[in-house]
Amino acid sequence: MRKLWIAPLAALVVAFAPLAQAQMKTDKDDKSAASGFVQQALKSGEEEVALAKMAAEKSQNNDVKQFAQMLVSDHTALNEQLALLAKRNGATPPKSGTDSSPPPTAPGAGPASPKARQLATLSGSEFDKKFLEMIVEGHEKSVETYTKASESEPNPAAKKLANEALPKIKEHLAQAKSLQSLSKDKKN
Repeated sequence: MRKLWIAPLAALVVAFAPLAQAQMKTDKDDKSAASGFVQQALKSGEEEVALAKMAAEKSQNNDVKQFAQMLVSDHTALNEQLALLAKRNGATPPKSGTDSSPPPTAPGAGPASPKARQLATLSGSEFDKKFLEMIVEGHEKSVETYTKASESEPNPAAKKLANEALPKIKEHLAQAKSLQSLSKDKKN
């Protein structure tokens, strides 16, 4: 008599196993999708901070210096939120070279990215022009990435962060374009 309940129980376990496996896969996919957006945004943000730190030190233009300092502040705060979100979702944030490494322009410090290496070779108005060009390009890509995440990111926390950060990223883009046009006007 006791053995009679084992067969139906085994049948239920076998019947529901694919559903449980599918749910586990969906949860894992949500985390990996969130980590994809978060990882991409964090990598981009860390590069922006490195470039902005270099501009804050190296630019001769006070407007560019102030803009760069604002980028460092805003992107550092956003990067901290992204790193926290990555950790909460079980993803490992990329190793940051922006917090503990020497400034990219310090003697013996090799700039991490090709963009930083390129900027390090420039000075004066050429430096400012290239820096602003890189920031505009990067923020255009970021607006695209954050807009997509704010509309279709499966992870609610990542989606919320994308929605909250998007206006500031758009503001940075507008300011960078404004500085670009001001520097072009000065040359004409």
